[in-house]
Amino acid sequence: MKKRILITQLITLALLIAARPESWTLFLAGLALMALGQAVRLAASAAIVKSKTLTTTGPYSAVRNPLYLGTMLMTIGLMVMLSSPSRPLLTAGIWAAAIAAFGWVYYVTIKAEEVFLQATYGKDFEAYKAAAPAILPCPRGLAGFFDTSAYSKEVFVKNKEWRGMSAALALAVFVAARIKYGF
Repeated sequence: MKKRILITQLITLALLIAARPESWTLFLAGLALMALGQAVRLAASAAIVKSKTLTTTGPYSAVRNPLYLGTMLMTIGLMVMLSSPSRPLLTAGIWAAAIAAFGWVYYVTIKAEEVFLQATYGKDFEAYKAAAPAILPCPRGLAGFFDTSAYSKEVFVKNKEWRGMSAALALAVFVAARIKYGF
């Protein structure tokens, strides 16, 4: 999906406007989930050589889409931060919107990428698809996260993951300000 980033930014903005975050405990729990998601994205962005090779090492040995797994964890973290114990219906609505939006955007994206990978790598992709799940990691592949030979500083720099880190930090600061100042 070519407009995935724009669509998710608009949805995130709408969720930020609609939410009424109020809990520092939920903020910290959400921040921990966002940090975990960002760590997964950092690892994935240091391992993938986009559109040049079928990456199956590092985090890609545990899950075919670790970048999207990281994004999912970050989204869950943001939803935890935005939750309002005193407004359960609002919180449920925000969670439902986030789940529907994330599910739709990434389902469409993953399916389109799989068509490309199948056409490009054929039987190699079929074997990889059989060995690694799409979004939730398999335990037998988790050791790949610790295989340092799968990572490259040059690849990491080229993939510009610092942009996602900056956005996550900005979101956390904004939510913290909303909790502190009640706006």
